[in-house]
Amino acid sequence: MDNPRKRKSSADGSTLTGTSSGNLEEIRKLNENLPLLSRRVTRRQAISSVAKAAMGVAAAAVVGGGAYAAYVASQAATQASKTTTTTSSTATTSSGEQLKFGLVSFSLSDPAPAAWRDGWVASCNALGVQPLVFDYGFDASKALEAVRNYAASGVQAIWVQAPTNDIIPAIAQVAEENKVYVGWIWNYLPNQEPWTYGSGKYVLFNRDVDGIFDHRVPARAVFQYMKNEGKGNGKAFLISGRQGQILSNVRDYAVWYEWTKFYPDVDLRGFLYGQWSIEPAIDATNQMVAKHGNPDGCIGANDAIAIGMARALDAFNVKVPTAGSDAQLPALKIMLEGKGFPIIVDAGFNLAYDGGASAAMFYDVVKGSWYPKDGERIQICGMIGLANDVDKTKALLGDLVTQFPYKWFSVQDYQDQVINKPPGPWNWKAMSIAKAEAEGITFDRTGGGAFGSTVYPVSQTPFGTTDKFNQLYGDQQNKTPADYWGNRANNG
Repeated sequence: MDNPRKRKSSADGSTLTGTSSGNLEEIRKLNENLPLLSRRVTRRQAISSVAKAAMGVAAAAVVGGGAYAAYVASQAATQASKTTTTTSSTATTSSGEQLKFGLVSFSLSDPAPAAWRDGWVASCNALGVQPLVFDYGFDASKALEAVRNYAASGVQAIWVQAPTNDIIPAIAQVAEENKVYVGWIWNYLPNQEPWTYGSGKYVLFNRDVDGIFDHRVPARAVFQYMKNEGKGNGKAFLISGRQGQILSNVRDYAVWYEWTKFYPDVDLRGFLYGQWSIEPAIDATNQMVAKHGNPDGCIGANDAIAIGMARALDAFNVKVPTAGSDAQLPALKIMLEGKGFPIIVDAGFNLAYDGGASAAMFYDVVKGSWYPKDGERIQICGMIGLANDVDKTKALLGDLVTQFPYKWFSVQDYQDQVINKPPGPWNWKAMSIAKAEAEGITFDRTGGGAFGSTVYPVSQTPFGTTDKFNQLYGDQQNKTPADYWGNRANNG
């Protein structure tokens, strides 16, 4: 009988696997710099530039008749890169085949998923696992297709970035049918915990950034900065993330909460979607300026959107306090330069660490060294706060500093210890129970050091319980901009 996990992934026999002989550092640098390219470079052109520069690094494959590039970081690529952890011996299945983990990313031309990818690749290589990476380019149908083809090609585990609500049940079904472990980050369906899908065994993790908590930081910073400058009744622009994603709604809720509770005199406008990216945010900001004039402050649903807003205003020689979330590398560089776009604070998490920790958790489950309890399968990323002047920023944020479990770092220290040591200063092998035991080292899921991070079960966060987490996300699940902003929605 045909084994579905051994089937080819397309009619012509192509699979999602491949080989690579390129330099991961070159790809990482290219992905970092893409969002900072000139406004004249379109998103399509930028992605094309990545593809051209990565010739010999990306393996061409065909899925469902459509050509795409699947980046495959092999051991050869790791050895060519000075910034990636040296590989260990190859990890194999009981039948002697090398372990393969698939990552389905929403956009590797954007800094957040690219940084997460770097940690994933570094960790997989350190563990002896072959990492496979596919960019679905914001097309949910391609994301689901990639999951199906990875599962059919024989991978042991698949992680998906930012799946939309409509494909999450189908992803779970693929996992069950193919007996492949899956997890996802940056979206959550309330009251559909990982253990409620099918047998409850194969959907391992649902991790979301702590949206309500981390995104109150940029909202508070911009509103309070405006107030301190005598513009407490001035105009602020908000650009949301992506329609149909709960995370985008939750971040809108965080801004709405700060606005209505503490800064109701601010004239908050905008409420268009920036698709988590720079170029759409530029277009949305231009629409808002055309209708409402220049703002006194800007809040983006993430750093890429905040950069897009600042860049659009910079074209008019307008600079206002701006903030986003996620601690994306380009935003931190802008903060560190202290000129150009006035990003005043950042909040997020150690992206590369999180990618690496995710691979390590999969590895331990596949190796039989660990299986998470139900309460450990809904997860929150460990938050960090970043500013040029930490004390001044804490004073600006007031009680938010004491309410939420942040580690605060100066951007300079973070650059010296994390950014300048890509994909990060963490000990990838120590993050895995199985690998630590095999190597005779101490297991440490944080990866060690002052910048060691972590992943929390929901029970250890300010939510307290899964029920409270579900309640918040359930309340926001089907919200529209009009629910938050009334007739101000959609640039009204």
